[in-house]
Amino acid sequence: MYQKVVYSAILLIIAIGISYYNKLKAEKDLIIGGIRAAVQLVLIGYVLHYIFALDKLWAQILLLFIMSIIASHTAKGRAKEVKNAGFLAFLGIISGTFVSIGVLLAVGFITPEPKYLIPLGGMVIGNTMTASALALDRFHSELKTNLPKILFALSLGMSTKDASIFYIRKSIRAAMTPIINTLKIVGLIQLPGAMTGMLVAGASPMKAAMFQLAIMYMIAAAVSTGSSVALLLARKDLFYKDITVNI
Repeated sequence: MYQKVVYSAILLIIAIGISYYNKLKAEKDLIIGGIRAAVQLVLIGYVLHYIFALDKLWAQILLLFIMSIIASHTAKGRAKEVKNAGFLAFLGIISGTFVSIGVLLAVGFITPEPKYLIPLGGMVIGNTMTASALALDRFHSELKTNLPKILFALSLGMSTKDASIFYIRKSIRAAMTPIINTLKIVGLIQLPGAMTGMLVAGASPMKAAMFQLAIMYMIAAAVSTGSSVALLLARKDLFYKDITVNI
């Protein structure tokens, strides 16, 4: 198995060769990215082996919590101009994860086992991280671009909620666009990762399809919840006493 994985590095070498031939100057990034991916996946493989063997709920929650912290730090880098972006993204990630995973647990679709909580939690955290960062960055951009309109609305006595609701809606919509587009084409253009993994593992196509469908709904709920929470909290940071816009 390990030897075959080493052979698969030929594919990365092909990508590096294409970059070099076309003078894309992406060779260094591909090499560093490939090495980092290998190290990170090997390390997480050992961690998951321990957690799966331990089979304790607290260990699973702890790992998801650490993943959420790392994700929020990454989101902070993608929304640099937003004050407290990392903390806001963290709250959004936690909210989206709690709602989506909580519903699947409540209806009995999954059980609190490592084989469910860790991979599904990782999917939710990753997608909510991207959505929260996108929503925060878009909201800040909308406020900055439309500052005269917002200040005029505030001067007429409108609350920050009324003055910003249109831009919040646009930002949440932007954050949800990727998952909405994926829902429209899933199964037609591509087979998602979870379904592909189950098929490779030998599961029946219909069972894999139904499981993937639940995952898509889970991600949609997480993205909408996480981006909404992050933006509603961000509004309080970006506005000061209903008078000044802090951008």
